[in-house]
Amino acid sequence: MNREDQVVQTLCDDGALVLSRVKTRGAARTRLALRPSSSQPSAEVLSLLENAYGLRTRLDGPRFTQPHALLRESRRTTLFLEDPGGSVLASMQPHLMSPGQVLAIASNAAAALDALHARGLIHHDIRPAHLLVNAKTGGVALTGFGLSSDADAEGKDVPQPLLFADALPYVAPERTGLVNRRPDTRSDLYSLGVVIYWMFTGRFPFLAQSGAEWLHCHTARKPVSLKEYAPQVSDSAAAIVERLLAKAAEDRYQTARGLEHDLRLCAVQCRRGAHAEPFALGAADSDDRLFIPGRLYGREADAGALVAAFDRVARDGSPECVLVSGYSGIGKSSLVDEFHQVMSGSGSLFASGKFDQYKRDIPYATIAQCMAALVQQILDEDEAEIGTWRQRIQDALGSHGQLIVDLIPALEQLVGPQPQVTELPPLDAQTRFVATLTRFIRAFAFPGRPLVLFLDDLQWLDAGTISVLEALGKGLDVGDLLLIGAFRDNEVGPTHPLTQVVDAMRAGQVRVHDLLLAPLGVDDVGRLVRDAMHGNKQGTETVARVMFDKTGGNPFFAVQFLQALADEGFLTFDKARREWACNADRIAHRSFPDSVVDLMVDKLGRLPDATRSVLVDFACLGASVSSAVLARVSGQSSEAIDAALAEAVAQGVVYRQADGYAFVHDRIQEAAYALMAEADRASAHLRIGTMLDSEDDDQDVELNIFEIVNQYNRAIHVVEDFGVRARVAGLNLRAGRRARGSAAYGSALAYLTLGSEILGSDAWRTHYHEKFSFELLRAECEFLTGSAALAEERLRELAAAARNVPHKAAVAFLRVTLHTALDQMQAAVEICLGYLREVGIDWVAHPDRAAAVAEYAALRERIGQRTIASLIDLPLLQDETLEATLNVLTAVLPPAFFTDENLVCLVLSRMANLSIRHGNTDASSLGFAYLGMVAGPIFGDYRAGFEFGRLGLALVDERGLGRFRARVYMCFAYHVMPWTQPMRAGLPLLRRAFEAATQSGDLTYIGFSSCCLVTSLLAAGHPLADVEDEGVERLRIVRAAGFGLIVDIMTAQLSLIRGLRGLAPWLGSANADHADEASLERHLEGNPALAIAACWYWIRQLQARFFAGDIGGALEAEKRAAPLLWTTSGHFELAEYHFFGALARLQWHDSLAPADQADNQADNQAALADHVEKLRGWARHSPANFASRAALVEAELARVQKREFEAMRHYEHAIGQAREQRLLHVEGLANEIAGRFYADNGFAAISVVYLRNARLAYLNWGAMAKVRALDARHPGLVPEETSSVSGGPVANQLAMETVVKASQAISSERVLERLMHTLMTIVLEHAGARRALLILPHAEQLWIEADASALREGNTVHVGRRAASSDAVPLSMLHHSLRTHEPVLVDDASMENPFDADEYFNGGTARSVLSLPLVKQDRVIGALYLENELAPGVFTLSRLAVLRLLASQAAISIENASLEEVEALLEEKDALLHEVHHRVKNNLQLISSLLNLQAARAEDRSTAERFLDSRNRVRSMAMVHENLYRAGNFARIDMASHIRNLCAHLSRVYELSQLNVSLDVLVDDVQLDMNRAVACGMIVNELVSNALKHAFPQGRRGNLRVQLMSDDERRCRLSVSDDGIGLPADFSVEEADSLGLQLVSDLAHQLHASVRRDNGAGTSFVIHFTL
Repeated sequence: MNREDQVVQTLCDDGALVLSRVKTRGAARTRLALRPSSSQPSAEVLSLLENAYGLRTRLDGPRFTQPHALLRESRRTTLFLEDPGGSVLASMQPHLMSPGQVLAIASNAAAALDALHARGLIHHDIRPAHLLVNAKTGGVALTGFGLSSDADAEGKDVPQPLLFADALPYVAPERTGLVNRRPDTRSDLYSLGVVIYWMFTGRFPFLAQSGAEWLHCHTARKPVSLKEYAPQVSDSAAAIVERLLAKAAEDRYQTARGLEHDLRLCAVQCRRGAHAEPFALGAADSDDRLFIPGRLYGREADAGALVAAFDRVARDGSPECVLVSGYSGIGKSSLVDEFHQVMSGSGSLFASGKFDQYKRDIPYATIAQCMAALVQQILDEDEAEIGTWRQRIQDALGSHGQLIVDLIPALEQLVGPQPQVTELPPLDAQTRFVATLTRFIRAFAFPGRPLVLFLDDLQWLDAGTISVLEALGKGLDVGDLLLIGAFRDNEVGPTHPLTQVVDAMRAGQVRVHDLLLAPLGVDDVGRLVRDAMHGNKQGTETVARVMFDKTGGNPFFAVQFLQALADEGFLTFDKARREWACNADRIAHRSFPDSVVDLMVDKLGRLPDATRSVLVDFACLGASVSSAVLARVSGQSSEAIDAALAEAVAQGVVYRQADGYAFVHDRIQEAAYALMAEADRASAHLRIGTMLDSEDDDQDVELNIFEIVNQYNRAIHVVEDFGVRARVAGLNLRAGRRARGSAAYGSALAYLTLGSEILGSDAWRTHYHEKFSFELLRAECEFLTGSAALAEERLRELAAAARNVPHKAAVAFLRVTLHTALDQMQAAVEICLGYLREVGIDWVAHPDRAAAVAEYAALRERIGQRTIASLIDLPLLQDETLEATLNVLTAVLPPAFFTDENLVCLVLSRMANLSIRHGNTDASSLGFAYLGMVAGPIFGDYRAGFEFGRLGLALVDERGLGRFRARVYMCFAYHVMPWTQPMRAGLPLLRRAFEAATQSGDLTYIGFSSCCLVTSLLAAGHPLADVEDEGVERLRIVRAAGFGLIVDIMTAQLSLIRGLRGLAPWLGSANADHADEASLERHLEGNPALAIAACWYWIRQLQARFFAGDIGGALEAEKRAAPLLWTTSGHFELAEYHFFGALARLQWHDSLAPADQADNQADNQAALADHVEKLRGWARHSPANFASRAALVEAELARVQKREFEAMRHYEHAIGQAREQRLLHVEGLANEIAGRFYADNGFAAISVVYLRNARLAYLNWGAMAKVRALDARHPGLVPEETSSVSGGPVANQLAMETVVKASQAISSERVLERLMHTLMTIVLEHAGARRALLILPHAEQLWIEADASALREGNTVHVGRRAASSDAVPLSMLHHSLRTHEPVLVDDASMENPFDADEYFNGGTARSVLSLPLVKQDRVIGALYLENELAPGVFTLSRLAVLRLLASQAAISIENASLEEVEALLEEKDALLHEVHHRVKNNLQLISSLLNLQAARAEDRSTAERFLDSRNRVRSMAMVHENLYRAGNFARIDMASHIRNLCAHLSRVYELSQLNVSLDVLVDDVQLDMNRAVACGMIVNELVSNALKHAFPQGRRGNLRVQLMSDDERRCRLSVSDDGIGLPADFSVEEADSLGLQLVSDLAHQLHASVRRDNGAGTSFVIHFTL
């Protein structure tokens, strides 16, 4: 056709399709043409044209634009349609028409829809762009049939009207995808209601800005009343529109015919011009099809309870659980679906999953189903949103993402490939998996937008999900979560696993609510029948009564029964009377099935044979299935499956999902399964299993392993062929391992048990390896699921049956682990020793110390001249047998710690020896770390202990041997570092240990890292308020995890802290588990397993009683702790015991009479000597932590021995060391004890100085009980300027306790912002001010840093910097106060006063005004400005005195907080530098490795040597950064260790052990900055390399010496000399042509030095440079 002969008029373009009117020259009529807007349309757009064309035979008549040709040209597809004439309604302005015209168009649109529905079609896309209107007659024709579908096959293919943005305002709620109801013809009526609203008003009934907001409006928001926009519209017309816009389809018009009838009545009234009389709507609104209402009946209160729970979680963030229970079909799922509709517009995510009775052994399948749906939602978002989610989920998963990817494969599309996770012991693996999964779930929850997780049919929950529910139920770091569970209560008894889970949840942190759904009442059933039949109560009463009697009020049964009545002709539509009628007599005499299953069997029996055949296969597979799997097992194509199930979809038996089908209800699945005779079921499952099974390397087998195995297992009893049985057994082994890998041990046990039984006992002879794997894994899963006795019996049999060492080791490892868990430590040790004897290691359970020393000595000898740090370069262990032995040694460590100290040392030393000899493995990192713990205390080798611990850490961080990451971190930070490093240095790593334990789910080390952190904070002298806050938070986590031992330990810690702070006792408080100390002591004494908690409790009592001055009580506590110290080796509590024990005994000496001193001297001296010896030893190795403590004990010892001058010197040393290390508690103790010493010796004035310093130290520490005790004993300690507060008139106005608490609150804050908030709150509370400002100077200007106001609702404090301007504060008054350092008080600013000329007071409302400077040591820190606009004279003298005290404390605290902020920034900078050096070192090591690889590939020897030379240079630079990283001192490098490490590296490279050359390294204690260290290191690298390559040819013997000596304080001498063949006499370094020597010359210039070559035998290079 020639387009030049056409005239084309565009009628509408919605961005997807263009509708045009085409007039062809010579043609009598025009046609409509519909084509894509884009020249490259999507498949979806083209499918719209094809769908409309396919309906052409059903769209005849003047009310439709009937398609008559679909023209596909090379570049364009066009649909031609009949043209009924008229304009597109979207191009008109109907709101400017009269109401009568609008009603005429609306009536004709309803008539067109009625004609469409009469043809069995639903339009799905009614909007103005799809209505052609004749402006003269008001006639309407429908177009836009791209989404139209058959009404009788609804659900088969769900059209998607959200394709176009223009369609969003018109979409019915059931078309949004947010409502679990299928659309029908009433969806078109909703859309037409929006169109009519728009025609009347020119506006939409909702206001929305985005697609999501439109969907929310349609499902959850009420429309704006039509009368509000168009008051001229009659009430009847407005009521019609309101009914059309009802959210529930049952509340709308049910037919277009009924709508047309009412619209025409309104139009007639409008034409008559008379007052529009209201009339009953819907008089003609009846349909000849039975519509089963989708609404709920009788569940209003239950739905309200769900909404209320959601609102609570959204409001306060605390997780909640609602358990919905009732019989099958009672409406549990429907209730939650209704709730989902209500909350869908909240922005919260909703995920649901359903357990399957035939898939109960598939672990986590339902959780995976829930979360996979959420992942798919994210993948459907735009790239920016996906990126945001990717980061959030990656943060939640950490390094354990592969665990969840294995569960939800689609997740990999979102987060990308994940690293493989380290294999852990089973219990640790389970806690890690559950912790990772709960963090993943938590990532979908937001404050104010909680995640709603709905788990249906919990009576069939799998074993793996139990642990997840228990974790969620504990509420451990799980907030903003509403968990809804539904189950059949008649199938859940007292012994059901769900009952135990629910009981555990009720005992946890999650609030649990129960909703028990009762059957519907007869009135509810009556309403259902009336709504379905559109009848009245009288006409439907008989049917309702029969239905109620037959179904017992079960909603699902009732609905199916009603549908059955209609299907079988008991309900008929009377077309003459336009209503439904029933034959009551026939119903009464008909024998109906007694159960819903039987009813459904009858219904399914009436389906075609092809449909029933597919349904039977479907039922065998489960409640839902993909089309591909169903096609595969049925032997048909996917198209054939769709055709076969079309009738089942139409009958409401199944419904379509994204990739398959699902049964509408589990009762229907049961009915479909019942269609198959019981005798045929096993063969059907065998056939399905065989169809799903394929080759071992087929990826689909691994993905569907559980489905395949479940089918086989339901048929195994009829399988006789051994080959098939062996195949099924092997698949069960794979399924068991897969379930075990996901920590679903209950599911794994089921597969393993059946698989082992299939093989039988003969398999020990024919299939040994498979049988051993079955039985070992089975024993492990029995142990992990609580059957310890069965597990031990099986393991004993396995120990006898094992044929090789790795198998014997695996059995021993599991037996040791089992007995350790059962608290049978000695048995665990004996099992380990029995295994070791089989591999040639003959040990006893209680070796003497000599055996341990000998093993450690062998270790040190094996290391030889190597540095311990160099052991990181050992190869990885490749020997399977040795690795198995190391695993057994790892397992025996916990019981060994509790049975014999020497055995621990023996085990750790042997682990180290094996690692050094054969290579490192994961167990090596743990072994070296714990060896570091005992090397100092047991073998006196503290320096080596630190190096061993650091080696264990490096193996984790640098070699990736991270199986025991959390344990290694904690061991090094807490057990190793304090004995050689400052206590504060280990705190960051200790926090990392907690994070690592949390990520991996290691509850043991979550607990131990928590209590050890509190111990470390106390020992480091951290402010007690901060320590308490952190301790309380960690206690909450530990208590939620159910770790009672750690709860007891932390209870003792918090009791000490609260006592020192002078607060109410911890014991007896709401957060404590015991009422008082006596109750806790009885608890600890009654359980031997709590020995370590008891020991630590008495050590904390020793501290508390000593601080309180109760020396007798302290000694009693020491006595109670002493026999329990065996539990505390390597813990810092041991140091606290010896420190406070020594002080208590020295104090006790003073209280004795001379005669008693002599009597008790021997016992006291022995105990005291032990304390002192320990402290002296620790002080030598870790002066930062122990020098002050040891010095204080030495001072007290000298005092007791009457060596006063030595005592003075030691007191000063203790105070100085404590202050230098910021040990506030030791500083306070040393000052207090020194003060008493000077007072006792008559130096009262000096004593006061020390006591005031003690008070200040205690105050800064937050030990207000000590402050009060000192004030009570020494009233003159309080500074003179504030001493008046304690007596006189102030005491009558404000209790001293209030002042102390306020001062304590201010002094305890260390963060400047929190300090400001606390200060301003206290000022408002105690000063009577209505407004308060904190003003601080900055950059020679005054700034308001905090603004507080007293409002009716309460006090508000705003922290934020703004300039102190004249409109905010009286500047003249403020400046005067700051200049004079004195407070300025104006009792009534409205009266004449010295500052009334200030701009601020002009027209102001201020009355009482006070400017109070903050002064510290004659320096102004800032000012407080206070005012009260309600009354004069508010700031009395008494209040002013209190405020001056608080201001004095505030000045100190503000300056300290500012300094701490600076320190925090410096610490942050140090951390950054630490990371930078770490990364630079790693990058340089990577370059070194690449150079090494290149050298290995170089065929030319000289080229290879050049690469190796370059590698050594890079390595020398990397070592500098490595030393900086490890030392943590980023300013200076310790050259002694640096050059030794460098030379050791070169020795290995050049294989010095194979040469006849010795290398001596002599380095003074020299520290250089990084640049000089790099230069010196590279010079040494070049000169040593040059000597080793050239000085000793042909095996010549010789000596090579490297020296770095300090000539004086400012100069150093670096020399490298050898006695080799030497260099020519005329040799010059500057003129040398080798790259290495040129580098030496250049590097020497960088040091501002020159290279001198000394003459003599061999070669000697000397470089002098200044520091």
